[in-house]
Amino acid sequence: MASVIVVENEIKDSVKEYGLIIDSIHQNSQFSDSLNQYFNIQNEITNKSELAAKLLSGSPATTLAKLSDKEFEPAFYLLVYLLHELEGTSFEKLFEKDSNVVNLLIEATPAQVPSLRDRRSLKPTTILSIINTFFNYLPTTSATRIYLVELICKIVSDTQIDFALVQSAIGDNLVSWLKDANASEAEIKRLFWFFVKLDKAYTLKSLQLIKAFTSQFTLSLTELHDLIVFALSSSVVDVSFLVNNNVASALQANSSDSLAQTFTQYTNGELVTSAAGDLSEDVHAKSKILALAKFFVQSDDAGKNSFLYSDIPSELVSSPSEFEKLLIDSIKAGVIEGKLNQVDETFYLVRVNRFVLAGNQEKIAHDWETVKKSLVQWKESLNNINEIVKNAKDNIVNNNNAN
Repeated sequence: MASVIVVENEIKDSVKEYGLIIDSIHQNSQFSDSLNQYFNIQNEITNKSELAAKLLSGSPATTLAKLSDKEFEPAFYLLVYLLHELEGTSFEKLFEKDSNVVNLLIEATPAQVPSLRDRRSLKPTTILSIINTFFNYLPTTSATRIYLVELICKIVSDTQIDFALVQSAIGDNLVSWLKDANASEAEIKRLFWFFVKLDKAYTLKSLQLIKAFTSQFTLSLTELHDLIVFALSSSVVDVSFLVNNNVASALQANSSDSLAQTFTQYTNGELVTSAAGDLSEDVHAKSKILALAKFFVQSDDAGKNSFLYSDIPSELVSSPSEFEKLLIDSIKAGVIEGKLNQVDETFYLVRVNRFVLAGNQEKIAHDWETVKKSLVQWKESLNNINEIVKNAKDNIVNNNNAN
């Protein structure tokens, strides 16, 4: 949606209005008085470029930052409007990298988010709001938009703004924005990974963004490492959905890399005994969940869906209580579903995630055939559902009548 900046006054009145804003900060009229020299007796501006320079020099970040959070944004819009009108400079030029306006905005950005009780101090989110306004104001093909996206990411990173505030708004549109602005593939990749790594919670939403991105772009070894570290740092246990054709190709091309080997083991449901690189310590625990799922998949393929505790491989669990904990963790992770009978020490499998990974066409064909078989069985089980429901109702009625 395009942004519109509304200024109701004539340019000369707007200059005087801005002068009063600066006066209010200094609590004197010196700045307004200094602007009088740029007006003739007919109250017309005599030198627009010098007046613009005066407005800018009288508005250092240290001064503007003294405005309250509510006052800063309209004051900054007014300053930008005046510079645009007086200099005849486009908004695109005003907001290009290293411009006076951008540097002023960066310098005014607070180092961190103020406390909830502090309602006056300037907030980093207000700076983001200003950048967003001009980002939307610029043509979609403007190269300046590429820089503004990067600037937003940098401010989020530097001030530790809650990533959730920008995750969907930017993440869902980032690639299309950059393509429209004619960013190179290298720029698109760099900015995407810069953006997604701001998510220190390693959320499912960001994993989905990574999946969508890697379906369009190939991965270098560095980018593959970024994906692996992010995926295995996430609380999402089953990240096998990330292994699309491009990711599979990158894993195959870097099969000797220790991180790639760990990720391949993990997504194939193999137990990871030692995690490489900067991976979190719980990778081993999460790999146990997937290894258990793989065991259940193989057993289900063989027609077995009822398991005694003693059936579970010893490398996964060493006691009944350990199996029960692993089972609970697996159910919480959404990897399996079933019923547990602690008295008989038996688990009845209802559903288990299957590993359908790109890269191995023979295995994919086998996995899809298994999925198809399961769907057919499910369909057949529904064929007489009406009769089952009717019989159940009749039994209830008969039992009630007998009582």
